[in-house]
Amino acid sequence: MYKSFLAFVLIILSVFIYLWQQNTSTRFAYKLSSLQSEYDKISSENKSLQMKINSIFTLDKMYKIAEEKNLSIPDESSVVYIN
Repeated sequence: MYKSFLAFVLIILSVFIYLWQQNTSTRFAYKLSSLQSEYDKISSENKSLQMKINSIFTLDKMYKIAEEKNLSIPDESSVVYIN
C-alpha cells in the first residue's frame, strides 16, 4: 500500500514538474519573441534616424547653412590640430 501510494505521488509530482517546465518554457519563448519584436522596431527606428541625421549633415547642406549664417572657412593659421 505504502509503495503504491509513493509511486502515485511520484507520478503526480513528475506530471506537475513537466507541466511547470512547459509553462515556463512557453512564457520565456513569448517574452523572447516580444523582446525581439521590440528590438527590431527600435533598430528600424534607429536606422531611420541615422539616415535623417546623415541627410541633414551632408556637405552641401553644411555649406548652405554656413553661408546663411555668414560663416566662412577659417584661415590655415587659425586652425589648431590636436593629436
